Amino acid sequence: MKLELILAALIAALAAAYWRAADEVPRSLLRDAVGADGLPKLLAIGLAICAIALAARALWHRDGHAGLPLRAHLRPLGIPAIGAGYVVLAPIIGYPAAVAALIAAAIFYFGARAPASIAASAILGAAALWLVFAKALGVAMPAAGILRWFA
Repeated sequence: MKLELILAALIAALAAAYWRAADEVPRSLLRDAVGADGLPKLLAIGLAICAIALAARALWHRDGHAGLPLRAHLRPLGIPAIGAGYVVLAPIIGYPAAVAALIAAAIFYFGARAPASIAASAILGAAALWLVFAKALGVAMPAAGILRWFA
């Protein structure tokens, strides 16, 4: 129970920090009813609800049951960690390579172990996303910054 309450407090703190960061998104004259801060604030509310639910569950089940092991609690943090890795890598190695790494890491994280199919999925997925965003929609993607070091 104690571990679950600590995790609930950490999630609540993360939700508050996320809300504060979303609140600092600059307002635009072109903003719509939701605004650029709308979705991040909705996600912060979702995190807060999860924190409350986890704390309530921990308090409701006071029977001394140890609950889930720490590893099971930390496992969901893997996906945000993979996303953070993408954010760090994209400006360095460029969008296509970073997206391929993101896809491969997510596939591996969820249990696939066949290297050829992971690589094929990552390459094809990155190419498809690059075509949609960079070519079809004209969204500027980070260039391969690492290649500029060798130029």
